[in-house]
Amino acid sequence: MCGRYVLADGEILGERFIARGVPRIPPSFNVAPTQRMPIVRIGPDGGRTVDLLRWGIVPAWGGRDGKSAPPLFNARSETVAEKQSFRNLLSGQRCLVPANGFYEWSRQGGSKRPYYFSVKDTPLFAFAGLYTEAAGEDRPAAYTILTTSPNDLLARYHNRMPVILRPEDEIAWLDPDETEPLALEHCYTPFPAEEMAVHAANPAVNNVRNNDPSMLDETPEA
Repeated sequence: MCGRYVLADGEILGERFIARGVPRIPPSFNVAPTQRMPIVRIGPDGGRTVDLLRWGIVPAWGGRDGKSAPPLFNARSETVAEKQSFRNLLSGQRCLVPANGFYEWSRQGGSKRPYYFSVKDTPLFAFAGLYTEAAGEDRPAAYTILTTSPNDLLARYHNRMPVILRPEDEIAWLDPDETEPLALEHCYTPFPAEEMAVHAANPAVNNVRNNDPSMLDETPEA
C-alpha cells in the first residue's frame, strides 16, 4: 500500500523526466489521496507531458446502494491485468508518478508510527502508475499507484510497497507500443532494499493538514 508520499522537487520534473508543459508545482511533504498531483505520460504527439490529475481513480462500477465507489489510489501489480478497473488502462494508459519518497506506518505496541522511505542515490524517482481520462463531474481525470510485495527493508514495516521504477523501466513503462501485460511484469520487481533508506518520520504527518518540511524530521525510535 502507498497512501502518502512526498514531492518536493516539482520544479525539475521537466528536466528529470524529459517532459514538457510542466505546470507550477508547489512542494508537498504530505501528498494524500484525492489531491491533484503531477504525472508524466505520453502526449498525442508522442512526447512526454506533465499533467495534474487527482490521486485516486473512481471506477465505472458503482458502490453500495448506488453510491459512487471509493477512489482507488493503489492497484496490486499481481492482479492489475485481471481487474476490471485496471486491465484496459494497463495496455495504453500508463504513467509515471514522480516522488522524492513515501511514508508507511508500522504498528508498535498499541499505536502506529510513520516511517519515511527514499532512494539513496536518486532523490527524484517515479512510481508506476495508471491513469484515466475525465468521464463526467463524478469521474475526473485521475491516477493510481501500483504496489508490489515488499523488499527486505520494507518487510520490517509493511506487507506492501509501491512499484518504484528504475530509469530504464520508466522507458518501458511509458512505451505506447508495448501493450502486452506479460512484457511489463519485470517492472514489478521490488526495488532493491540496499538502495533505499528509512527513518522514523514526524508523527505530525498523520494529519493531512500538516504539510511542510518538518514532516521529514527524523524522530527517535520509541
